[in-house]
Amino acid sequence: MTRGTASFFRDNLEAFAVAIAMALVLRHYCLEAFRIPTKSMMPSLLGDDPARRRHGDRILVDKFVAMRRGPHRYEVWVFQYPLNRNKNFIKRVGGLPGEWLRIVDGDLWASTDEGASWAIQRKPAGAREKLFFPYYPRPVDQPEKFAGQENWEIGASWRVSEREGIFLVDARGDDAATLRFARQVLPYPDVDTNYPSRPFAGDVRVGFDIAVERAGRLTLYLTEHGRKHRLVLGKDESYAVIVRRENREHRVPVDVRLEDGEELSVSFANVDDTLVIEIDGDVVEIPFPDPTTEPEEPRMFGDGVEWKHEIVFEAQALGATLNDVRIDRDVYYNANEPDPRKIWKIPEDHYFMLGDNTQFSKDSRKWDVNRAEFANGDVLMWEGPGNSDVPGQPYAGRPDKGDDPIVRVPADVDGLVRHFDSREVERFKRGVPHPFVSRDHMIGRAFAIFWPIHLGPLYRGPSRVNLIR
Repeated sequence: MTRGTASFFRDNLEAFAVAIAMALVLRHYCLEAFRIPTKSMMPSLLGDDPARRRHGDRILVDKFVAMRRGPHRYEVWVFQYPLNRNKNFIKRVGGLPGEWLRIVDGDLWASTDEGASWAIQRKPAGAREKLFFPYYPRPVDQPEKFAGQENWEIGASWRVSEREGIFLVDARGDDAATLRFARQVLPYPDVDTNYPSRPFAGDVRVGFDIAVERAGRLTLYLTEHGRKHRLVLGKDESYAVIVRRENREHRVPVDVRLEDGEELSVSFANVDDTLVIEIDGDVVEIPFPDPTTEPEEPRMFGDGVEWKHEIVFEAQALGATLNDVRIDRDVYYNANEPDPRKIWKIPEDHYFMLGDNTQFSKDSRKWDVNRAEFANGDVLMWEGPGNSDVPGQPYAGRPDKGDDPIVRVPADVDGLVRHFDSREVERFKRGVPHPFVSRDHMIGRAFAIFWPIHLGPLYRGPSRVNLIR
């Protein structure tokens, strides 16, 4: 081998080694790719679905941010699973260090003064948009649920073609012509009205495109617990109305007027005790007047409180066509059953994590461990539920029955295999809550989906490339 050839190989080998070293440094400190295996973050992130031959989303995680600051509420983070740190989980940050946290009527409320006062935790615009899930006409998880059914109570002067998504109104005079959504908006996967024992979602968004033929007035009511918040669009004035407690009303002007021949894109939302109005891309946010008021107790059907939730259009002296009428539902966090009034006290430097697929997410609300305390003072914890009929759980081996007293734990909270003699256990308890994630175990913030991507004949499925909010 000539000197020139040796030099060529040496130089390229050094470059290759440096490239590998840089890649390892980047992976360890800056950026790493992960795959979503489960459905706990649906529909924001999709997991494996063998029935549809679909692999989970591939995401990019910013690990450098964990060295610069702690997680912010509603960000999506990858972290070490606190019940087995050999596993990585991905959830949304719900509670922050030192807070008291509770879930009321699907929303997050936090206190920083040990429960003396509470404030609803409003989502930033990006997370709010991501957590509005399609409900009508095609629910995100049951797209054909409303097909072929009459979903609206249609008053005089309205004509509705749901298949085409066209709603026509020709209202004359000052008499109100009403169009009412005939269903309650329920947490997924329930999109019907046959669940009287379940809560309804009051945080909703209604969107539509309106083509005005004869200017008049259009009022959209979003009624939550009997309070009729509304958006009024008129040819003389437009405004929003917030209904406070004791039915006190607060009016806020909106800078838009209906005119003959005008076309507008409108959305109106009641979310996190805030009215959000968007008209042709201009957004107005109106927080309810008393954001730090003690939240009401969770309002389950049958508690003796008003549970009236409605979506109603009302037209006066208006001729118009409404196209692409759609209803979205905000994420509805379920409280920790069977104790829906539970309050979590979050330790310093720890976080409370929630999945977007709230009814089917194994997250901070449900994490618990088996806890064994030994005579020498040692404590061993591992993932529950701790069914005594399952091998490897105390006391699957029963010394008093002549069984092998040695118990094997496949993985404790540190991810290690453990063996112990059950006769040395002084105290044992199943179902011990273990809901918090230490900041030391937060890996990084998920910020982008990079796969799947439509690549013609190579991959014909839909592209999922997007930023994670």
